[in-house]
Amino acid sequence: MNKGLLIALTCFVSATAVAQEKSYEFGLSNSVSNPQRGTVTNWLLEQQRKSPVSQQSELPAQLYVDSQRRIGDTFKSGIPESLQERANSMKKAGN
Repeated sequence: MNKGLLIALTCFVSATAVAQEKSYEFGLSNSVSNPQRGTVTNWLLEQQRKSPVSQQSELPAQLYVDSQRRIGDTFKSGIPESLQERANSMKKAGN
C-alpha cells in the first residue's frame, strides 16, 4: 500500500512540476539564467539607424558610375559551362 501511495504521490508532484514549468515566480527565468547577447551586426545596424542622414552621397559619383559599368560588362558575356572554359576564354582575351 505504501509503495502505491508513494508512486502516486511522485507522479502527482512530477505532473504539477511539468505543468508549472514556465512559471518563474520563484527562481531564475531563462532570460536571467541564459541571457541573449546581441550580435555585432545588430549593433552596427542599430548604430546606422541612430546616426543622422548625410546630406551628400558616401560614394563619389565617378566611382558609382565605374562600378555600374563594370557590373553591366559582366552581363555582356555568356555564362561558361565550366571553369576550364572560362579560363580558356580569359587566356584568349589576354593574347
